[in-house]
Amino acid sequence: MAEKKANKKETKTTAPAKKTVAKKAAEKKAESAKVKKVAAAAKVAAKACGGLTRIIVKKDAGWGNSLYIRGEGAGLNWQKGVLLQCVDSDEWIWENKVAKGSVEFKILINDEFWADGENLAVCAGETLTCYPTFCGC
Repeated sequence: MAEKKANKKETKTTAPAKKTVAKKAAEKKAESAKVKKVAAAAKVAAKACGGLTRIIVKKDAGWGNSLYIRGEGAGLNWQKGVLLQCVDSDEWIWENKVAKGSVEFKILINDEFWADGENLAVCAGETLTCYPTFCGC
């Protein structure tokens, strides 16, 4: 009978230890979930504040012509355009990794002829596809 009492004591001393281990594991899991949640929120915030900003322009500029972008933000200005990268006969791209906030812009042919309509804008870290028209084109 003394042996049974000893076993009961052993059970009593090890049971709380198991609860503590389970409790610590649950706390660790909750902490891990919290860290993942914070990391995900930071990733979303980083994307909202910056990242790769891309403008895709769908326009056949015609043989020998090039498209330019002028604007405000991400190093652009309204006085001198930046040549867009031609990736297809009717597709041009401008990309920027350091843009913050929003980028206001307008497309030009040969950095001379402005696209019709209002200025366009894209938020930093986003992609915008535009289809500019030009007077007489």
